[in-house]
Parts: sequence; structure tokens; C-alpha cells
Amino acid sequence: MTLEEYLSTIIGSKPDHWRASNVPTFMHRIVPSRTPGSDFELQEHNVLLNFTEDVRFSMAWGLVANKNYKEPWLEKLANKRGDTVILDFLFNGALVYREKLIAVDNWRCILPQPLNVETAPYKVPERRMKDARLMHSLVGPDTSFNAYFKRVGMVPAEIPWP
Repeated sequence: MTLEEYLSTIIGSKPDHWRASNVPTFMHRIVPSRTPGSDFELQEHNVLLNFTEDVRFSMAWGLVANKNYKEPWLEKLANKRGDTVILDFLFNGALVYREKLIAVDNWRCILPQPLNVETAPYKVPERRMKDARLMHSLVGPDTSFNAYFKRVGMVPAEIPWP
């Protein structure tokens, strides 16, 4: 199976094909601690998503890479910063691909990172947009992905991804 076939399977899936579990993923990251008296923190994903149509496919979600993501396209939202969140794509438990999505407006929507960040329209590869929309429907709140996508000035583009 190629990466293209793998990602096409996931992007072509429907939200009801996925089962979410809040279990330890054992996919840890060690970061310096900001807590006095502690040298480091152990961080990990907080959601494991299993594909019910083929259990070899799974995704791990929730590891925050940057709690202070700021770009001009976020200026149109009430909260003008976001969190960069890591999405790991797994096949038989092995890491296949890593993507970063942006949790915006106090985690009211999960959006993709656009290719250009200086001026609108902010172009997003169509497949990356579909991936972010799937994740929003799986782990995001009951808000409209399409409304947020449009509000910040993003547009889908016929650009290869990844």
C-alpha cells in the first residue's frame, strides 16, 4: 500500500466509520517542564481513532505542539490565536504520516494550515481540507467546519497533498 492509497482511504471515509477511544496511546513526547521542581513533562495524544471498516487504519489525536499559533488569517475570529495539534496516521500501529491541524476559537473548530499565511485567499490543498473536516467531525464540537473555513478566508486549491 502506498501513502497515496492510505490517505485516500482515510479521506474518503465517513465519520461513522470511526470509533474514538480515550485510552493511553503510549506515543509520548518529553518536553521541559514549566512546573517548579519538575524537570520535564510527559505529553501524549488523548484520543485514538480506529477505522471500523479496516482495523489496520487508526489515527492518534490531541498532542498540542504549539499553544500560541498566530497568523493573520486568525484575525477574523473572536480568539485570535489557535493551538497547533498533531494528528498521527497509523497503519498496524506504526506511524505512517504526521499532520498538524489548528484548533481555533477556543477549540470550536479544527482547521488545516493554509499554504500562504500573509493575505487572503488562504489556499488549502483540497485533500488537506477534507482531512481537517473529517477530524473536526470526529473530535470537534458541533460547529460548522465550512462556516469557519469560509470566515477565515480559506479556499480549497487543486494542489497535491501531502
